[in-house]
Amino acid sequence: MKTYKKLIAGFIILAMVMTAIGASGLVSNGNANQNAINPETTENNALAVTSVSWYSQNSSELPAPGSSGIPLYVTFIAYTTINDINISINLTAYKAPLSYAYISGPDKNVRTFNVMPEVVAGHSYTIMQLVNINKSSESSFYDENLSYYNSTISGNTTITIPVGKPQIGIISYSTNPPVIYQNEKFIKLTVYTENTGTSSMKNVNVYITSPNYTIVSPSNYNISYYPLGKLLNFTFYIDAKNVTGNSPLEFHINQNVYTLNTYIHGNGKTSLSVAIENTRLISNTKKQLMVFYLNNTGTKSFIDIEIHMLSPEVISIYVSSSNPLGALTANNVTFAQIRPGESIKVTYLVDTSPGSAGTYPVQLLVQYHFNNTAETFNKVFTYNQTIQPTTEKQISSTLTEPLYAGMAALIIVILGAIVAVSVHNRRRTGKAKKGNGNKKDNNGTEKKP
Repeated sequence: MKTYKKLIAGFIILAMVMTAIGASGLVSNGNANQNAINPETTENNALAVTSVSWYSQNSSELPAPGSSGIPLYVTFIAYTTINDINISINLTAYKAPLSYAYISGPDKNVRTFNVMPEVVAGHSYTIMQLVNINKSSESSFYDENLSYYNSTISGNTTITIPVGKPQIGIISYSTNPPVIYQNEKFIKLTVYTENTGTSSMKNVNVYITSPNYTIVSPSNYNISYYPLGKLLNFTFYIDAKNVTGNSPLEFHINQNVYTLNTYIHGNGKTSLSVAIENTRLISNTKKQLMVFYLNNTGTKSFIDIEIHMLSPEVISIYVSSSNPLGALTANNVTFAQIRPGESIKVTYLVDTSPGSAGTYPVQLLVQYHFNNTAETFNKVFTYNQTIQPTTEKQISSTLTEPLYAGMAALIIVILGAIVAVSVHNRRRTGKAKKGNGNKKDNNGTEKKP
């Protein structure tokens, strides 16, 4: 009886020891591996994402918002060996702007499922999915899932997907000439830009606008691809309008607008005046003086002044017969400069044509520039030039008029009467002298009249 009790006690102790050993994990059963990948307990431990890249497995380039059909590569490592597994990139609907892209067939939204006969623990694998990125994308990273399953397990592993953000900014800008004057033409504006973002930009539209400038060319630039880190220069030709003061330009890159500050200076026309000394010429007369005075009433010096007289054919610049080639330059008077407050005298020798009496418009064209611009400015002064007839013509014209013809006849009659009286008086004087003769006095001496 005692022996039987000892056996029962021994079995009880043995059972307790075996139970303790099993609880400590020193004994495993055939389901141990299956329990290790049970999706309810280890769903995020079967696979781990090691890298995400766009375009190719080794590329570091990021796509920009608005890109479509971009290959997305996801590389993962298996923690355990799994057979007949289906793996895909799971883009959730609420995670727009990322969506599946067209692969083949009529569907435009296609998710790629990758069926693998086996993934071996410790090995890396890469899958690819074509992805669209909506142009409204604003974030730099989006968390999505790498989904996997087979007949016994399923799970998700988080993928952090980077999305690029192009950032085209202005480094600097310049104008040629550097100083801009009102009404100045063909100003060269160059804008220096750089893409300092995290991705390239596609379909870039660049143009400028301004109320104070006329855009000559080009109207805009259409760039299909602006690479990341690239420097691009954009050149425009513009005309300044008849305004002065601060004149900003707006530089547009797609939806972004940058302000370029410029200043338009006065072109000095209001501070350049002309006074005319001789406004009367004689018809059919050579080498007559025409005198002008140019006055600088402003605060800037006019540089390299050229003066040209523009007149009708009845007034021509006098050219000496000994120097006929002088006709080529006779109309071009030049001065080095006119300082503020100075006045210069411009003299022309002119000939007038026969029968040119009358009043004619004459213009004085003054060309100049300032020392900080190569632009040539023009100012035109217009006045009326009177050409009087010659003295003979004046008398002839006067005598042929009805009123003056009557007066001339009267004058001739009066002159004739005066002449007749004068002749009559002379005749009487002559007769008186003859009648008196040479008489003698009482002494016989001859008297002289």
